[in-house]
Amino acid sequence: MADNDLASGDRPGEPSTPSVPEPHRLLGVLADGAKLRVFAALVLASGEGLTAAETAEAAGAGTAETAKALDKLVGVGLVRTVGAGYTANPAVLRESLGELSRRREQEQASRFVTDDPERRSVLLNSFRDGKLVHLPEKFGKRRIVLDEIAQRFEPGTRYAEAEVNMVLRQLYPDHAALRRYLIDCALLTREDGYYWRSGGTVPA
Repeated sequence: MADNDLASGDRPGEPSTPSVPEPHRLLGVLADGAKLRVFAALVLASGEGLTAAETAEAAGAGTAETAKALDKLVGVGLVRTVGAGYTANPAVLRESLGELSRRREQEQASRFVTDDPERRSVLLNSFRDGKLVHLPEKFGKRRIVLDEIAQRFEPGTRYAEAEVNMVLRQLYPDHAALRRYLIDCALLTREDGYYWRSGGTVPA
C-alpha cells in the first residue's frame, strides 16, 4: 500500500489505528548489513537513547551510512526517535509476525466450514496451508480428519486409483497410507481397481 493511502482506520470520521508493517518489509530492511548493525547497536543499548554519532560508533559504521540506516529504520518503525537520540523498537517486529500468524489462522479457519468447535480445533491442528501435517492417533480425531479429506471426492463419482493417489498426494506424502485409512473407515470403497465415496459428511 502506498504511503499516502488511507488505512481502514484513517478515513474521515474513523479513529486512527497504527498499521503494522509486513514482516517481509521489516526483514528486507534488516537484510542490509549496515541497517542490521545499526539496529543491533541500538538493541544492545538496552533502551537507552543514542545519538546518531554514538550509534555510528557502536555499529562501527560511517556517519553518512548510519544516517541513511537510521532514516530507513525509523521509517518502518524498527527505531524510534527520543529527543535528539534513537532507540530500538523490536516490538514492532514481534507485532508484525503476530499479525501474520493471526491472518494465517483466519485463512486456515475459513477453509473449514463447521459449527462444531471440536471439529474445527482438530482440523486447525492437523492442516497447514491446505496440507495435512498431523494425523491424530486417537480414532475420533483421526476420523474427523479423514472425513475432511473424503470431501475431496464427489459422491457418486468413480475414481481410478491414479486419480485417488493424485488427490491424496497433494495433501500428504504417504498417500498410500491415507488411502488405506479412508477405506478402513468406510469413507472410500474399492472394487475392481476403482474407488468411490461411500461415507462421511456431505456439506450442505
